[in-house]
This record gives sequence, C-alpha cells and structure tokens, in this order.
Amino acid sequence: MSTHMADTTAGTEKTMTTKITAAAAVLALSALALTGCVVENVPAGAQDPKPPATSTPSAAPTKSETPAEEDTSESIEDGGQDESKGETVDMGVEAGQVQYVRAIQNFSPTLERWLLDEEAGEVTYSIINCLGQPEAEGVATLEPAEGGEGTAYDATWIGKSPIESVAAKSVRLEITDDTLTNFSDVATSRTEIEVGNFSRMCVDAGETAADIVF
Repeated sequence: MSTHMADTTAGTEKTMTTKITAAAAVLALSALALTGCVVENVPAGAQDPKPPATSTPSAAPTKSETPAEEDTSESIEDGGQDESKGETVDMGVEAGQVQYVRAIQNFSPTLERWLLDEEAGEVTYSIINCLGQPEAEGVATLEPAEGGEGTAYDATWIGKSPIESVAAKSVRLEITDDTLTNFSDVATSRTEIEVGNFSRMCVDAGETAADIVF
C-alpha cells in the first residue's frame, strides 16, 4: 500500500511539473508574439543580464544659421554703367555782388574767382580745381586807393594771403564793371564764357570737369 501511494504521489508531482512547464512555455510564446522579443532562460541564481547599452541618437546637425551676407554693392542705374559725375560748384551771386573769374592753364587747370561785395566793402578770393574743390580761399577788406580815379582799391587780407605768389598783407586791385585786375592778371565778369574755357581746359588735361551752377 505504501508503495502504491508513493507511486501515486510521484505521478502527481510529475504531472504538475509538466503542466507548469507547459504553462511557462505558453506564456513565453505569448510574450514573443506580443513584443517580438526573445525570452532567454536564465539559470536560477544567475545575475540578471544587463540590457545592452543603447546609444542616445545625437541630434541631427542643424544648418548653420549664418545670416546671408549683405549685398554692399550699390545698384548702378542707367543700364548698369557707373558714370562718375563732377561735383557741383555754386557760383551764384546775391544782390549787390559781382564776381570776376579767370581760367588758368596750369598743368592742372584752375579757376580764379573774385566775389566783390560793394555794400560790405569786402572781396572773397578762391581758387577752384577741376573737381570743383577750393584749393585756396580768403577774404579781404576793400578801401579806395588814393589817386585811383575811383577804380583802384587796396584789398587787405583778413588773415594770411590766399594768393601763393603774393605774400603781401594787401594787394592793389583795379576794378571796373567788366574786369578785375591784380597786377597783370585780369579776371572778367563774363562768367559763363570764362567757366566754359575752364571746363575745356580740364577735359583737355584729362580731368573731370565739375558741373558749375550759376
């Protein structure tokens, strides 16, 4: 009887073990079907395997946000041609003023200008180059000269003399409606004619003649 009971007990334990194993197999297959992962049998007492290290995907390199280079080139009008224009010289006169000019044919032409202001009793002197820029400027007071018969004046500079060839503090000028004479140099009140001569001198010398406004 004891032998029969032992056999019965052993059979029962074997049946239970078989059922547990089958149940574990079913669970493993179910997990595989659901997750797609392979379940490995780990021996009892063994350390749980560490999950493989996964590298964090690096952020995709962003495009360099460098601002577009500013276009510093100036737009060129008139068919894309860069036409250099001379500077503008204002040679207008006010009431009570008279100007006298003289074109001087130097290696680089210049225009001598005397601006007479009878009311103020002054004369302004300037030398202008082909670009319309003053190379010398000065102001002198005017006083009638003795024995000049009303046409001779003493021009006394306020400061240094602007005339390179004349360093004197004052110069004598002969002034009429048409001309202003400084020694042998004669400037004329026919402004437009003399300025036209000056412009042609600049062109002949290969220099850009400024646009002059009266």
